[in-house]
Amino acid sequence: MLGKLFGGSKKEKAERKAKEAEEAKSREELFEAADVSVTRALECAKTFKDGVPVPNSLKAAEWDAENANKLYTQLEVAEPLSEQEQGTLSKLQTHKAGVKSDPSRFKATWTKDKQELLEKLETRSDVSQKLAGMREALAKGNEQLALKREADGMLRQGKQALTKKHVAYSRTIIPTMRETYLRSGFTRGEEAVKMLREPMTTIACTRVQAFWRGVQGRDRASKVKWQKDKGRLEASSLFHALDQDHGGTLSREELSDGLAVVGYSQEEIEQVLSNLDADGDGEITEQEFIDGFREALSDKKQASGPVGGGGG
Repeated sequence: MLGKLFGGSKKEKAERKAKEAEEAKSREELFEAADVSVTRALECAKTFKDGVPVPNSLKAAEWDAENANKLYTQLEVAEPLSEQEQGTLSKLQTHKAGVKSDPSRFKATWTKDKQELLEKLETRSDVSQKLAGMREALAKGNEQLALKREADGMLRQGKQALTKKHVAYSRTIIPTMRETYLRSGFTRGEEAVKMLREPMTTIACTRVQAFWRGVQGRDRASKVKWQKDKGRLEASSLFHALDQDHGGTLSREELSDGLAVVGYSQEEIEQVLSNLDADGDGEITEQEFIDGFREALSDKKQASGPVGGGGG
């Protein structure tokens, strides 16, 4: 009977050990799966195209992050350490370091329970750092995508405005759009700006042509009223559309390039430049440009022939 009793006890002990080993293996596999999800989430969150995260990759990263969080929660290690637990962890780490450096003094008080508690707290601390880093990467990626989409929306609005020849609106959104693309990390922001500036230049030069060439252009100019700064805003918009380097003045080259788009000859460009360049320094300021248009609009007695001598 005693043999059976002891035999049964040994069998139960073996079964208990086997169960513990199985649980340990299962726990280890869960940790590995969670760690893989974290690594994959970080890789996906940092998959970029032209400086911004790829939307589909970011979605995959969010799925992996959710899966990692579930696994760590199942393992009961997802909860961050409290302030008290952080203090306990620090004391235990100091104690363990003392065991290594001065065993005769610290080893006697270092127990198995303390070792197990230290391992649990260190595991939770490590997991908390992994989850925090993963969340930070996802938050940054989503922020970049949101900024990119915001700038793309501005670009669409600018293009729509230009289809209606609204140069002023497109010009006003360019600085904000450029800054938003820059904040998003998008490396092709200047190409997007160019998508607005090129048609703006064409529209601006076409309007310059309407003011400075041909009978029809003069007729149109005479009908525009310089009221409530509408004319000033229009002229200012044309000026900035032509000012390719944003230098605040129009150079001979900028004006030549712009007017060439709508078919001006070099002789006609020189004539326009001389009419607009009040001080003859080869650079046209915004005020000179605006004043030149005001004269064109208000000079109703001027002959309707072309400035450059060409036909309408």
